[in-house]
Amino acid sequence: AHLLKACRAHVDLMKTGGPSLRLVAKDLESNVQKAERAFKKSPKESKNLISLLESEKRLGIHNGDELEEKSAAMGLLWIRRSLAFQLDLYSSLIHGQVHPRDAAYRAYDKHLSPFHGWALRKIFPASLSQMPHREVFLAKFGGIEVMELNEEYVSLIAKKLTSLVRTWDPLLSSWKEMFEQLGLEDMRRV
Repeated sequence: AHLLKACRAHVDLMKTGGPSLRLVAKDLESNVQKAERAFKKSPKESKNLISLLESEKRLGIHNGDELEEKSAAMGLLWIRRSLAFQLDLYSSLIHGQVHPRDAAYRAYDKHLSPFHGWALRKIFPASLSQMPHREVFLAKFGGIEVMELNEEYVSLIAKKLTSLVRTWDPLLSSWKEMFEQLGLEDMRRV
């Protein structure tokens, strides 16, 4: 329940990221809904991530590591991949050595492109080409206007992003480990 609540809150944050993150936010929201539906159907069997995945596996709704499209496991798999993409993007914003667009392309190639079919590999990068400069991102995430951004705000927002990255990194690693242990790491392209 806490994980889904955090994912839902993150969707709301992503929606403030402007047009360049709109596709990412929409995709993330769709996957959060898949996991929420499964959780609401059986909250007692879904106390945590592993129990939810084990419950679906016991029900036999997946064909080995080929996950049922509307399942919580499929939603959670894509949430994890999306968050891994965002983790790399946000890491680049902390120090600002790379334009967010270039960081987004690299993160996309690493975390999402291997699992996207031809059409998504054309559409997704096109949406990333609209990534604003670092200052615009920081201002949006800080809830301020770009002209209000100063060294103090940049430092504060960078600290928050650092905290987020440090929280997500081990979480995403253990999340992937669970999927692999349960044989649910679906490697198909969509």
